[in-house]
Amino acid sequence: MLAAAVAIFIAFQAPDTLDASVVSAARHISPPTESATREKILRSASLADAIRDFSGLQMRDYGGVGGLKTVNVRSLGSAHTAVFIDGVPIDNAQNMQPDLGRIDADDLETVELYAGQKSELLQSAREYGSASSLHMRTAAPKGRKTAFRLRGGSFRTLSPSVSHEGRIGRNLTGRARIGADISDGSYPFRHKDSLMRRENSDIRAFRASAGLWYTPESGRYEASLRFYDSERGIPGPLYKQSDKYPMSRDRQADRDFSLQASGEQQLTPSLRLLARARYSRDVLDYMDISEQDPAISAEWKYDLQSAYLSASLGWQPRPWLHLSAAIDGQAESLRSRVDARRESLLTAVSAAILKDPWRVSAALQGQVTRDGYRFLSPSVIIDWHPRRDWEFGGIIKRSCRLPSFNDLYYTNVTSRNLKPEKVWQITARWCWDRTYSNWHFRCREELYHNRVKDKLVAVPGGSLFRWTMYNLGEVLIWGDEISAEAAWFSGPWSAGATARYSYQWAREKGASMQIPYIPLHSASFNLFGRWDSLRLDIRGFLTGSRVTAASMRPEYHLSPWTTWDATVTWNIFPRTRLSLDIRNLFNEQYQVVLQYPMPGINFLAGVAIEF
Repeated sequence: MLAAAVAIFIAFQAPDTLDASVVSAARHISPPTESATREKILRSASLADAIRDFSGLQMRDYGGVGGLKTVNVRSLGSAHTAVFIDGVPIDNAQNMQPDLGRIDADDLETVELYAGQKSELLQSAREYGSASSLHMRTAAPKGRKTAFRLRGGSFRTLSPSVSHEGRIGRNLTGRARIGADISDGSYPFRHKDSLMRRENSDIRAFRASAGLWYTPESGRYEASLRFYDSERGIPGPLYKQSDKYPMSRDRQADRDFSLQASGEQQLTPSLRLLARARYSRDVLDYMDISEQDPAISAEWKYDLQSAYLSASLGWQPRPWLHLSAAIDGQAESLRSRVDARRESLLTAVSAAILKDPWRVSAALQGQVTRDGYRFLSPSVIIDWHPRRDWEFGGIIKRSCRLPSFNDLYYTNVTSRNLKPEKVWQITARWCWDRTYSNWHFRCREELYHNRVKDKLVAVPGGSLFRWTMYNLGEVLIWGDEISAEAAWFSGPWSAGATARYSYQWAREKGASMQIPYIPLHSASFNLFGRWDSLRLDIRGFLTGSRVTAASMRPEYHLSPWTTWDATVTWNIFPRTRLSLDIRNLFNEQYQVVLQYPMPGINFLAGVAIEF
């Protein structure tokens, strides 16, 4: 099927007669909420580290190299943030949002976060339906090279990888990569004036990927294959490290395979076609071992297969008018102790007016599933540029999040009658961006209001594998995100600072307490200095107090915490880079999730060589 789609695209190739003004037309109505460039990604130890300071984003981190890592944007929950690689949505058998710790960030060109609606002119129907989305774009090969990277540090962590890329033929390039993550994950922490050690948190993971890029004059085609295999311990919450429950001995093995392809072709000067496809199979094997009697165990196997196909057509009858339509189909099948299937059909139509200083886009997405769910998701984006350095904009959107197989079948205590979440989002923003001589300044603010009906809440149970799911009636969220940047450049010298602050008021209608795990205040800071090829970054993260349940009892409150990290990178030769990442500089003892302590001070050193 993929080969046939590629053949059809190539057959429709048109000569490069497209007018230059059409080619250079803006592909976005408005910029992403946050973004990370390749330079920042390469300075980071992982994808989770690269996006950790994004405004309005809370990282759910359960500690260690093998700990589950997901993101929650603007108090809506991780399931409302769709994750895309090269425009194709990715799924996972354990959680509706994939574990970001599994994604290899070394080959990524950019990572963009959209809170509300992605504003690209031509996109799939799936992309119109999510309340927020994290988009990763893989860097295409630019020449023949072999790269070797090695990272190692605390907790006996070792992460080697090697890749090779180059030109295969005219307009055809490719890349292959293999890598591994090895760590015993054992780190000390303090709990109630006692020094303890995190155990059964080791991981052994192997990943491999290969990709092809074909770039004729009037199109772009990509295909990639990814494989991930891991076996890890599940340490469990602190209350299992007692005389009655010595420690969690649970184990989890994952084997994930995916194949995806996409193609974008200019059919005529005003007509463009985009198609994407993906097949994935995620196999999860969980061994539930009794802490009191390790000889007693139960094995849980989950086999999730997913097939996705998308086609979008964009028409630009006038330089200032863009119309598009998209249709997606997805089939998911879960084989476990309780089998489940879901087939979904998604359609979308959109129109965009690009008339300086205004850019306006409206879209309507429809979703129908075989098990009876139907939903319409309208959205409107407005962007106004009264001057080159000023920008104003806003978004109004309605979206829906269906209960996943994870919600229905992977949990400890749940209801099979869980209702889908329905969300209204309203956002207003302004941005000022200006360069004066050697100085660059940028200030940005976004005010938003989210109204969530039948909000699905997940609370961890006895382990990271078993959760409790339930619906809240209606949740009201009010938020404000402010960021300010200043940078100075002069020859080999540069320095700068970035500060971000988020206020999130998120409560069930009529309640006086925040919903679980949402801080009222959070902030991040970044200071950097650079001389020639040597750079120092210092980052700080502040998170206010949170509750883990709707209760005033002190055991359900998490104290505020602050951590500081430092990263040094040095390009000692044109093709050799050294790095040292020291995390939690002041050895803060804290928990992102109740009963799951985070590591104290630790380090990760790395070397990257290209030849």
